[in-house]
Amino acid sequence: MSNAISGTVRGPSLQAAMIHGDVYLGAPAAPRPVAPRQLPPAPRHFTGRGDDLAALDALRRPGQPAMAVVTGPAGVGKTALALRWLHEHSDDYPDGQLYVDLGGHDADDPVAPSTVLPWFLRALGVPTGEVPVDLAEQAALYRTVTAGLRVAVLCDNALSAAQVRPLAPASPRGVCLVTSRWRLTSLLLDGADLLPVEPLDTDAAVDLLGRIAGRDRIASERRAARDLVTSLGRFPLAVCVGAALLLTRPGWSVASAAAGFTALRSAVPGEEVSMTASLDQSYAALPADAACLYRRLGLHPGTEFSADLAREAALTEPPVQRVGDCLTALTEANLLTAPGPERHRFHDLIRRHARDRAEADETPAQRQETVQRITDHYLASAYAADKVLYPQRQRPVKVYESIARHPVDCPTPAAALQWFDSERHNLLAVQRLAADEGLHAQSWQLADALWGLFVFLRYHPDWIAAYELGVTSARACGHRLAEARLRTGLGVAFRDTGRYDAALAEFEAAIALRREIGDRRGEAVGLHNVALTHRERGDLDRARETLRAALALREEAGDRRGVAREHTTLGEVASLAGDHPAAVAHLTRARDELAGTGDPFAVLAERLLGEAHLRAGHETAAEAHLTAALELSAETGQGLFEEARIHETLGELAERRRDRDAAADRYARAEDIYTGLAAAADARRAAARRRRLDPEPGG
Repeated sequence: MSNAISGTVRGPSLQAAMIHGDVYLGAPAAPRPVAPRQLPPAPRHFTGRGDDLAALDALRRPGQPAMAVVTGPAGVGKTALALRWLHEHSDDYPDGQLYVDLGGHDADDPVAPSTVLPWFLRALGVPTGEVPVDLAEQAALYRTVTAGLRVAVLCDNALSAAQVRPLAPASPRGVCLVTSRWRLTSLLLDGADLLPVEPLDTDAAVDLLGRIAGRDRIASERRAARDLVTSLGRFPLAVCVGAALLLTRPGWSVASAAAGFTALRSAVPGEEVSMTASLDQSYAALPADAACLYRRLGLHPGTEFSADLAREAALTEPPVQRVGDCLTALTEANLLTAPGPERHRFHDLIRRHARDRAEADETPAQRQETVQRITDHYLASAYAADKVLYPQRQRPVKVYESIARHPVDCPTPAAALQWFDSERHNLLAVQRLAADEGLHAQSWQLADALWGLFVFLRYHPDWIAAYELGVTSARACGHRLAEARLRTGLGVAFRDTGRYDAALAEFEAAIALRREIGDRRGEAVGLHNVALTHRERGDLDRARETLRAALALREEAGDRRGVAREHTTLGEVASLAGDHPAAVAHLTRARDELAGTGDPFAVLAERLLGEAHLRAGHETAAEAHLTAALELSAETGQGLFEEARIHETLGELAERRRDRDAAADRYARAEDIYTGLAAAADARRAAARRRRLDPEPGG
């Protein structure tokens, strides 16, 4: 929670400080917003589809937002068509191009709009602290932000209309393309157009085959090439995989390949069989190590992954050699794509095939070891990133099934946060995989390691889901300390979302667990969070009573830093309640406890002491403490957010003294710092105060 006087969250760093007493002051400075360009690359090999592209062109009607549902079976080229059209028209949408894979191929775990909208809003320049928690409020803000923008949105792999509706931009100059294996006809009531996509015609399929396998080779066996693409159902995905197989087998004739695929298809006819047949052929032609890596990667629960993850999976016995060469071989066989440096991606049909091959060709022990290595890779990487974000946070002793050899290195808080955000879906999927496989120690540890992700980026639905699963796994392990930690974090998520009763229930359960194991300091942490919840509700008397109980536990445990923490919050609550002598006494005690320790809480205590004196009307004392807080912040090299709050309070003091120039200067300094920290609400407040002091026109 924030250390702001109002109690409102004013930045993720201070929110975390009030939760655990581990202050990380100064969030990674966000770059100034730029128009997002999230679309995957345009397809390298694209042919035909002239009528479909023309149909998409016809969508754009003056003054009306455009939406189209591009529908068809898996592997027919829906995403390639949408990407080709959007890249061709990128200049028409200069305000942003947003992309999300809604996971419709997995009906048990589709991506919810409440997960996507915060990502979209931040991409469009809305700071994290300004993104609402409630889905309806998120959707309303998204409509407001996009109302005048020329923005394109690609909702890939949608399962339902309900997933899509909140994600469509509100602007009449925007466009939303939806790809789905289902027709989503209810979107037609919203003005969407339906574009069914069929397999390529034979000539276009042969052209696609030649683009990859070689035009001269295909031209010399034109009839066989037509037979080959027909046996592959003229599905672009199957044709690309078959073409890659021909490319890596220069000794094969097109006719023999066509005969083989035709025989496979005639045995069990069907659209998906064409895909499976081509994948089976390509798999059989892979070098042994590449085939082994392919099936192990099929056990990864997400479609996209890093090269480091592949290197980790390769360590399963017997280890795969030359992982880079294997990834290249899989890419050349069109079994993987490379959406970015050191990143690789499966089509979901291909990932399913790879997983099936793992079930058939790997032993249960090998599959188990691979899953363990995948899980431990993400666990080690997440803990390393979280430690960069919160170096002072106390953590339990980590338990791994295998030692991760290739954890991700995030040297800065900004890099750690970026890694967390980019891997969020994988981290959550891996946590579920760990729980499903009985790796409950890894499951709860993953939840615990995601603290920094959730505190900074505030994905509350994911936060709650991950921590609830973590609680279940901790209970399965009988790890009461872990359960208490996770229940505390779950309570914070509930408090953030205004679910105060649920938050208090989690905090009370955590306190009971701490008492069972004799953890007095942890019990005090729970009471502190209960007090903050009462403060958020405006019940300052109950907050103060609970803080006193927490203080007694801190003193009993000899927790000097914790004692200072409780006195700091007691002083803030007393100041808010108008009890100025008590506020000054508590804050002075906290300041004295922390003097000379270099603890960032010392800056907070000094600043709150200055504010308490200001409320009491003691301007000289207020100025002395605020100036000291500013100097202390400079000495410790921490606390940009605190510096901004100090400047803002010094501005209030200058206003009281009717020194308009000094006040405006302080507000301007605060505004600059808030802007650099992406604390938009605070920046707007400081800017409004500064503008209020501007001279009247003609004055």
